[in-house]
Amino acid sequence: MNALVHPQTSGTPMLRAPSEQELSHLFALAEHEILHGRLSEALLLLRFIRAIDPSHTDAAARTALVLFRREQWPEAWDAFDIRFKLMSAQPTVTVKNADGTRRDVPRWTGGPVPKKLLVMDEQGLGDTIHFARYLRFLVERDVEVTFVTHRILFDLLKTMELPITLKPSDEPGSVGGVGGWTPLLHIPRALNIDPARYADKIPYIKADPQRVEKWRARLPKDKKLIGIAWAGNPDSPAEKGRSAPLEAFAPLAELPNVALVVLQKGKGFQEVETVSFRDKLVLLGDEFDGGGQAFLDSAAVMMSLDHIVSVDTSILHVAGALGRPTALLLRREPDWRWLARENDNVWYPSVTLYRQKNSGEWSEPMGRLCEALQKNDEAVTEAVTQSVTHETLTDPQRPLMPVSIGELADRRGILDLKAERAPQKAVKAEAKRQRAALDP
Repeated sequence: MNALVHPQTSGTPMLRAPSEQELSHLFALAEHEILHGRLSEALLLLRFIRAIDPSHTDAAARTALVLFRREQWPEAWDAFDIRFKLMSAQPTVTVKNADGTRRDVPRWTGGPVPKKLLVMDEQGLGDTIHFARYLRFLVERDVEVTFVTHRILFDLLKTMELPITLKPSDEPGSVGGVGGWTPLLHIPRALNIDPARYADKIPYIKADPQRVEKWRARLPKDKKLIGIAWAGNPDSPAEKGRSAPLEAFAPLAELPNVALVVLQKGKGFQEVETVSFRDKLVLLGDEFDGGGQAFLDSAAVMMSLDHIVSVDTSILHVAGALGRPTALLLRREPDWRWLARENDNVWYPSVTLYRQKNSGEWSEPMGRLCEALQKNDEAVTEAVTQSVTHETLTDPQRPLMPVSIGELADRRGILDLKAERAPQKAVKAEAKRQRAALDP
């Protein structure tokens, strides 16, 4: 860009407004800076573009992304409102007046919370599962919440055991007396929740115990069980590059004594027929999550798995919301929520990130994941072996101490795991004896 000096300004430099082509070049440069992690430089460019052209929605969207990656939370949440401008229709809520006319219900954006609040779902199933945790923050403020959401998530959301009303988003309806409304993803910003509390109250969904036992009985015994999901919704705007071919999971199949439990549904499932490690897959059949409600069987199966490996799709959010140990395979330029962190995240303590080094290349993050799983197995084996001492094996009459019901349940679960999967016969036998002693 050239600085043009106009005579009538007595020599004061005046910047010529960039042309549309020059703005396009600046935006491409900002994208390049984002790709290489130079976020300060990218933000400077994006803000300049928006100062020249406030209607530049792509620059606004990338500004929100950069602010999230820099974890500048208040600014990021404000900038995130650009998502509404990218929708085909702006979300609104109206009420009917006595004369039959309609008026808009005010959108709650912060401050005192209306006593009766309508929360509107937005985006996909994964987003709903991710942000449903924040409904509890409203309930704790004695807010009467009506949540309009995907009908197929009703039963899963009911496991949160919150006194809220669920309404389906796929049919018209009315709610009387609401004092305001808010989009679901707006709640952390509106309540000004400290980012240190974003991962509070996990797990916040539950698996049905009867379903857990039903599916546990159908899973292989004496195997390390890893649940896998490799493809997201092909119709999602976030789909580009986030799904992986099932064949990319081949290194997992080469781990010793492993079985890969297929959690994938819909798109991509057909790949199980041609994959090179077909014999290592555990298929759960048409009955698996085959009803009108989503993820109830997925949640139940996850409770019996040693680990879950997923791309960035709704299955990942179910695993994270349950607090299950999970590896997330991420494309090089992932969704806004995964920030710029290398391995951890602010949402799910049990989820570890494995990000691509090069776009479209899954072998490197998968290699790091397999190495981590092998190291973890070695550490667990050593810990299990050392936990059964000579005295424990030879003296069953050890001193007893009182424990809580929760501690007893945890102890039973640990002993069940040892009895099934410990590599040493002596360890298995002792675990079975101790487990039997805990039964009433």
